[in-house]
Amino acid sequence: MFLQDCSRGSLCYSDRQIAFWLKLFLGVVMLSQTLPFRVLGVDHVAIAVKDLKRWKAQYLSMGATVFFETDDASPGGSSSMKLCGLKLGEFSCALIEGIDREEKSQVSAFVEKHGDHSFQHVALAVDNIYVFVEWALEQGFHFLGSIQDRVDGFGQVKQIFGRKFDEHLAPDEGPFYEFVQRPNQEGRFVSANSFSDDFAREFFLEIEDAQHAGEGQTFVTL
Repeated sequence: MFLQDCSRGSLCYSDRQIAFWLKLFLGVVMLSQTLPFRVLGVDHVAIAVKDLKRWKAQYLSMGATVFFETDDASPGGSSSMKLCGLKLGEFSCALIEGIDREEKSQVSAFVEKHGDHSFQHVALAVDNIYVFVEWALEQGFHFLGSIQDRVDGFGQVKQIFGRKFDEHLAPDEGPFYEFVQRPNQEGRFVSANSFSDDFAREFFLEIEDAQHAGEGQTFVTL
């Protein structure tokens, strides 16, 4: 089954967690209506899994298509992850599975904490990421690193990762936001349909750096 029983620990979140995500998402969307940037929609959702091959097959059976895949986002690193970008209708997701080496992968730690097929982060698409980040910093929001700039099959892509939400969770255990600005495709918002090796590596290393630094700061204080 794609959706499993809460008793089995998959895809189960408390009312408090759901309310938190909705409040934060709706707050950003509402604010964007009166500010010089717009939140366009959900670019993609990253989902941490125990067995990427099994979950990939499940999504493909539902009609999803693969637009990116890597078996090792951080070759030679002390830990790494596998990543598969999938598109199902207008829903885009990144399935991620940890690769443990000298150290336990941050993805493995996330799955151990939250269970199989758990949502690690939500990426929101904005129309002007520089304006958004400038505004967010003024409001007291906190990010991991700086804006990353890369080129994919559709042009220039810019992205930045927010810090974890929950102060009581380790950096590799806490859900977070990503913000991304993609090239305009056909004059309308299109959810993610391209990742790259650079994207996978930078995403993994940003969280790994925060983990090693023991970073306790959160994205926002509510």
